[in-house]
Amino acid sequence: MIMALVAYLLFGMAPLNSEIIFWGILSGVLHGVYILCLSRAYSTADISYVYPIARSAPVFVPVFAWLVLDEHLHISTFLAIGFILTAIYILHFEGKLIRGFVNLMRAFRHQDLRWAFYTLAMVVSYSLVDKKGMDSFLSHLPDQPLANGVTFFFIEAVIGFALCNLYIFSTSPAKYILQIWRKEWHKAMLAGIATLGSYGLICVVLQFEALSAIVSLRQVSVLMVVYWGCWKLKEPFGSQRLIAGGLILIGIFLISSNSH
Repeated sequence: MIMALVAYLLFGMAPLNSEIIFWGILSGVLHGVYILCLSRAYSTADISYVYPIARSAPVFVPVFAWLVLDEHLHISTFLAIGFILTAIYILHFEGKLIRGFVNLMRAFRHQDLRWAFYTLAMVVSYSLVDKKGMDSFLSHLPDQPLANGVTFFFIEAVIGFALCNLYIFSTSPAKYILQIWRKEWHKAMLAGIATLGSYGLICVVLQFEALSAIVSLRQVSVLMVVYWGCWKLKEPFGSQRLIAGGLILIGIFLISSNSH
């Protein structure tokens, strides 16, 4: 939010039409809810368990992109969906795949798992909205794609993090929040700068490439996070989670290699 204010004061902002503003506000709300869901998921389950589920958006984004954005699905996409669903089963049921859909439905009602699925829904939703927003941005200002991406990121980030701050300060003592900030501020600043670089760049690329491919290629971080959780943080079920992460990675590449 501070970076957005500084950028606006130094460089100004090009006039935006109502369509861009609408998609920016909606994206900000969805990102705010996404951050809260992901935070809750991380606080209730291991990172190598939550992250592959929350980042399984490549299963669903191509379907909705086909319906909403007129992107096309391939046979290999359905094969990829099978790989990723198998990985989710491995993560949820510790390799016992025969438990099937009954146990998967029960997982939705389990508090620790519910937030991971909510996070997944938010990823799919904001991905579609951001694609629509960046298409509108490119049509409105076709000569400045980099500025378009950074501007859209700042719009959604300011709204999203403002909502998160309102929620956090309404549910936690301010003294406790400030105490955490004094200990962790350097990590928070680094995360903020990294987020600008990563998602700001994604907003730039969204103006030119298919959403399915972009969302798929983003998920290569799954294996890195699973590795970190299992070996560096000493989280359990390392071998099963690594197999699941590998299946997700295979599915990601199958989807991205055939996306238009």
